[in-house]
Amino acid sequence: MKRIVVGTAGHIDHGKTALIRALTGIDCDRLKEEKERGITTELGFAHYRSGEDLVIGIVDVPGHEKFVRHMVAGAWGIDMVLLVVAADEGVMPQTREHVQICELLGLKRGIVAITKTDLADDDMVELVREDTVDFLKGGPLEGSPIIAVSAVTGQNIDVLKQSIRSIAMELQERSAEGIFRLPVDRVFTIRGLGTIITGTCISGSIRVGEEVEMYPLRRRVKVRSIQTYHEDASEASAGERVALNLQGVEKQEVGRGIIIGRPDTLVLSTRVDATLKYLKLPLKPIKNDAILRFHIATTLTETRLVLLDKDKIEPGEEAFTQFVFPQPIVTLPGDRYVLRGPYLIQTIGGGAVLDMMPGKHKRKAADLGPTCNLLTGDDIIGKAEFFIRKGGHGGIAGSMLAIFLGLDQDSAEPITAKLEELKKIRSIGRLIVHKDNFSAYKETLRKLVREFHEKNPVKIGISKEELRSRLPKVTPQVFQSALDECILEGGIETDRDKVKESGALSVVDREREGLETEILQRLKGYGLTPPGIKDFAAELKKPEKNLRDILGRLAFERKITKIKGEMYFHIDAMEMLKERITDFLRAQKEMTPSDFKSMFDLSRKYMIPILEHLDEIKLTIRVGDKRVLRG
Repeated sequence: MKRIVVGTAGHIDHGKTALIRALTGIDCDRLKEEKERGITTELGFAHYRSGEDLVIGIVDVPGHEKFVRHMVAGAWGIDMVLLVVAADEGVMPQTREHVQICELLGLKRGIVAITKTDLADDDMVELVREDTVDFLKGGPLEGSPIIAVSAVTGQNIDVLKQSIRSIAMELQERSAEGIFRLPVDRVFTIRGLGTIITGTCISGSIRVGEEVEMYPLRRRVKVRSIQTYHEDASEASAGERVALNLQGVEKQEVGRGIIIGRPDTLVLSTRVDATLKYLKLPLKPIKNDAILRFHIATTLTETRLVLLDKDKIEPGEEAFTQFVFPQPIVTLPGDRYVLRGPYLIQTIGGGAVLDMMPGKHKRKAADLGPTCNLLTGDDIIGKAEFFIRKGGHGGIAGSMLAIFLGLDQDSAEPITAKLEELKKIRSIGRLIVHKDNFSAYKETLRKLVREFHEKNPVKIGISKEELRSRLPKVTPQVFQSALDECILEGGIETDRDKVKESGALSVVDREREGLETEILQRLKGYGLTPPGIKDFAAELKKPEKNLRDILGRLAFERKITKIKGEMYFHIDAMEMLKERITDFLRAQKEMTPSDFKSMFDLSRKYMIPILEHLDEIKLTIRVGDKRVLRG
């Protein structure tokens, strides 16, 4: 069963609602105010079956200029337009604005119904037909069928139905694949069921029992039941008018402008890059930083316009732009939007979203033109590479790349596979890093190691953790992958937790080698009573920093032992001490501080740090004021 959504367009009181009633038998004016005033103020919905293979959903939009925001909400997600022009009035201001909106939303197929033919003679109908043909010239609806009908007499209603069917069967049905999105256009409650939301499913599909997320609220709820065209269904797909019964949500919590999607499949944006077409209207130029009204899906929000390649845009011109929003919106690349003036008086333009997570651009920069050309083109591989490169050294998750491309993850996988085949990217776990960014990260890693050796010639190397903290922020997996690759390529090696240049420790100058030998000899002579750093440096006539570096290196090589308080002991002295302590405790079972003092005749300055060190290395364990062998 093919499903196509038709949206009406046209001036107020041109008979849109009456025509839908004649087509479907459904009255879309459900509100008391609408029936009393005889005009449509809110969106209405109807449907009918055309044969056994087609369901036509119809969105009835208000024609009054005050309700254009509702018209835009209803027009978003439709597949073809049914333009209504009254035979007794012809093309009117809202006819023009509605057609402009349809053009901005990318609608290219439609039918014109000249209504109220029962109120006009044949000559008048023919004049309206000719006027309509002239009006549509040069636009996307040029050449559309024009059918004169009457909802009162039923004239040509069957002909209109057949024309709708002919075009509908030519249209490509929206795919049930892709990211599920349902912009909410209506919310109500039913006693015993709870909150019901309706909308046109614009992509993907959803099943009963699945968890969904209400964007931008970031609230997760379950789908209790589904209806499509007033019939219970287990699943709803793109191209259908859908009602979802949401479990655990109150009516006041959700409204028009909310997007229903699967959890973690959409992102919130406070700025987007987009194309902008300023309609050819008798209006002033729009200047950079202008505050305007931005309609997308069922969302209406204020926005600040940033013209990226010029200071102002004249009527009839197009531009590469960025929009900045006070509150986050939900969108995907390719989504069409409509722009209106700051007081919602006039539709002034629109375009398509290109990038929904851009950074701030330097205006009039040289790379803006190529970026716009890439994002408006059909090179999906190039676009994927662009977004991956934008992820920097840390790359982006495969799931995020899919969202940036407006695809589900399954559809994005062949694209990343192609980029891997072209050796453009590196996959590291769930992350994708552009090879240029990865190479730059590795070069920075090598540079930092090299600079560390230059500044610290006597140190073994830089610790992995310190090295990672100095590099651009990435995940531990990306850091380790880059380090492993540097080691494999040569020039870098590791020694336990240290990273060093290959051969950095083998070229030891004689002066440093002699100083190390002298330090070891002196520490061996001091036994268990070595001097502090300051005194030791004065004794050797060396700067404290240089001495600390050499002592740190000797400790790393396990030639000396460092304990709390910056005390350094020759390894032989500490091994002797541990051996005597072990023998004593095996014989006596326990040792008091007095026992320790009697054995080694040390002051508290050395005794307490040494005893704590023995506990830290798990040779002993303190029980009260005594020590026993651990284990």
